[in-house]
Amino acid sequence: MPPTTADRPAAPPPGPIVGLARFLRRVGRLKTTPRTGWLDRGVPTAAVESVADHSFRTALLAWLAAKVAADTAAGAATGASPHPADGFASGPSLGPALGTSPRRPLGAADGDTPSAVGRRGAGLDTDRVLKLALIHDLAESLTGDPPPYDPATIPPGADARRRFLDGRHVRAPDRAAAKRAAEDAAMADLLADLPPSLAADLAALWAELAAGDSAESRFVKQADKLETFLQSRDYLATDPARPMASFAAEVAEVVTHPTLAALRDAMAAPTDAG
Repeated sequence: MPPTTADRPAAPPPGPIVGLARFLRRVGRLKTTPRTGWLDRGVPTAAVESVADHSFRTALLAWLAAKVAADTAAGAATGASPHPADGFASGPSLGPALGTSPRRPLGAADGDTPSAVGRRGAGLDTDRVLKLALIHDLAESLTGDPPPYDPATIPPGADARRRFLDGRHVRAPDRAAAKRAAEDAAMADLLADLPPSLAADLAALWAELAAGDSAESRFVKQADKLETFLQSRDYLATDPARPMASFAAEVAEVVTHPTLAALRDAMAAPTDAG
């Protein structure tokens, strides 16, 4: 029997759909917005990733790593022992046989079941991690991707340029404030196209990222740096002479979550992956 009109979902009002279409067109500019740090480091224009490329892998990395953290926590809650190389539970713990209790995993509470710990991702809301990662660079569809340093300060000469770019750069307070103000204005502009409830949801996520005071926002900020490090490794594989040392130095300092730190170390190892 063919579906009737009553079986079909109700069509939304045209206004919100028009706004959503405009929003999606505008954030689509991320597909053609280059990551400027790679251009400064001599990566050929045709090979430079876009902000959308980076955002996609950051979101995937953050979500999957949060899931691994959840699986590890759930395994620990059952007395399973995480595998030292990959973080997945690999078998029963020897703790009960030795008369000791397995260590409570991060994020576990009294009375927690393994599934409850796993859903929280060792204290992380994995769905929120994914949402934060998806929106973390949306503003750059309007602002572009300014590097942490002033491009005008890159010195001339190949050796001096290399030393400059190999050094770790932290955005100066005035440049950081200007970047935040520009991105906040861009987000307000973008979100104005969305229905109020959806705009409020994304605005709350954006504010959470800016504050950086939740476990999920800190996790995503570390995942963001980690994805950039991985991309630097990808570029080094095609040209080992490129000045990429700053990215390794950065993740050595700022990536502190155990799952992300283990992933960082795996990324740093030689690989023959195609």
